[in-house]
Amino acid sequence: MRLAGAALNQIPFDWNHNLQNISAAIEQAKAAGVELLCLPELCLTGYNCEDLFLSDWLPASAMAHLQKIRPLTHGICVVVGLPVRLHHYTYNTAAVLRDGEILGFAAKQFLANDGVHYETRFFVSWPAGQTTTVAYEGESWPLGDLTFEHQGVRFGFEICEDAWRPDDVRPACRLRGKVELIINPSASHFAMSKT
Repeated sequence: MRLAGAALNQIPFDWNHNLQNISAAIEQAKAAGVELLCLPELCLTGYNCEDLFLSDWLPASAMAHLQKIRPLTHGICVVVGLPVRLHHYTYNTAAVLRDGEILGFAAKQFLANDGVHYETRFFVSWPAGQTTTVAYEGESWPLGDLTFEHQGVRFGFEICEDAWRPDDVRPACRLRGKVELIINPSASHFAMSKT
């Protein structure tokens, strides 16, 4: 299977700009014969949405805009980062889309909370081993600590900070022997002199 990751210069709340970048990345990946494309963490909204992650509006808008990406995924599996709101809590997730369908939402388990990062202000950590469903306009999909399969390859997730944890709690270590591939969509705050 041919894999690719895309780095996108997203702008918080600029749906048209962000969707245009996502669409261009998907089209470029298709042209290159990519079968599984990983886009960045929170790429649909932009990473720096701050307290609006706590609103009902932003995750609902992200879910609505995710529907616009679905038709672009015919012939390719795409990972798209977005916030999901469930029972008044916001989760940092990676949606898996393929052939116009949403397969599910893998949720971040460990939140960055040091330096310029304060994700615990906006998001709730997802508990390891737990799953539920999330619904939108009459459809529902799995949400949580999930694995997926594409072209016979089973894969799971570590979203950014998840990979920085000790081996006894890291999602990748818990998935050892259950998946062949770990996908890690990541993003970070803007900061002066950051490399």
